[in-house]
Formats: sequence, C-alpha cells, structure tokens
Amino acid sequence: METTINYREELEKAREAVKGLKRDGYVSTIDAYWKVCRYDVLVVEENLREQTREWENSSLAEEFLDIATYLEGYDLMLRDIYSSMSKMIDMIFERPRLKLKLLKFELMVLRRIEAQTGHDMSICEHVMREIALYARNIEYADKGDFESIEQSGYLKHDPIEWSAEYERVIDEAEKKVDELLSDEPRGMGFCFSYWNTKENVLSKYYGIEWRSPAVMNPGVIFD
Repeated sequence: METTINYREELEKAREAVKGLKRDGYVSTIDAYWKVCRYDVLVVEENLREQTREWENSSLAEEFLDIATYLEGYDLMLRDIYSSMSKMIDMIFERPRLKLKLLKFELMVLRRIEAQTGHDMSICEHVMREIALYARNIEYADKGDFESIEQSGYLKHDPIEWSAEYERVIDEAEKKVDELLSDEPRGMGFCFSYWNTKENVLSKYYGIEWRSPAVMNPGVIFD
C-alpha cells in the first residue's frame, strides 16, 4: 500500500530541524535547510492542485528565497536551486514584486551556473525578458498608468493586479475567500464562485475594484 506523505507536516518538521541552526557550510546543515526549500515547493504545488490555501504561497516563496540565498553560496547546490526556483516562479501569481525578486535571483543563479560550467545558457535571455517586462509593468502601475501595462499570455488580467495596493492585501483577501468557500466543492464551475467571492471581498474590505478573468475575457468559456 502506497504511503501518502503529508507535505505540510514534513515542512513543519524541517523548519523545526533548522531552528537555531547556524547557516554554515557543513553538509548536514545544507541538507537540513534544503529540505525546507523542497517542502516549500511541494506545499505550494499541493495548494494549487487542491485550489485551497493559495494565500500562503507567497510566504512560502519568501521562505524559499531566503534560504536559497544562503545555499546559493555553495556550488554543489546551484542546479537544485535553479530547478526548484523555476518551479516556484511558475506557481506565483498576482504578486509581481515578489515574482520580480524571484526572477532576479533565478538569473543570478543561472549566471553562476554559466561561470561554473563555462557555457552560456539560452534560458537567460527568456528570464531577462521576463525581468524587463515585470519591471516595466510595475513602474507603470506605480505611476497609475494602467493603460500601458503589457499583457502576457492568452488570457487578459485586470491591470490592477500590478499595483502595490493590490499586492499588499491579496494574501489576506484570498485567506478570507478561502474561509468563505471552505464548504464549496472544488470542481467544475468553482472558478466562478471563487472569482465572485474574491471580487466582493476586495471591494468590501479593501476598496479595490477588481475584474475577474471572465469579465476581462468576454467570449472565453471557463469551466
């Protein structure tokens, strides 16, 4: 019988194991801190898969980045850090300033790998383009010039998601949404309940008028 791993419990155990542990170069220390990073990624993946507790993903990404910044100093960790960082970046949404920090760190790790191997990595160009796009859009949002914000991908999103005001409250707002929908089945049509509740929460508690992907993409069929 296959044993199911409780990633959240394992993450808490890994956190306990590094409490008060000096960030030195001992292999045992590196392994202990890396275990926290691994479970950070696995819990974020689980949250997205289960469509719940997504409000904690940004704090998990911040924890990952903090530890990875220490581990990056050890050449043997670079490829593992890059692989997990790439996954984490792909799972962070609606937190542009956090994502920009992650992208900049990813580029630094890639440059370190290039220096280590003596070979250029073509992925660097893609990461640099992403960094430039995020930096531009954040600058536009900070100026209140939402019309100039560049959309990427197939679906359009409300440009308000690039604002510092939105990013400051979205974790708290999504936690409220999660609580309100705790008894709602995560199946077909759940996205509409989620978007409607999120729109109401952002308006009622934070004074932010947010438009859902359904509103931003008329004619597109969502499940």
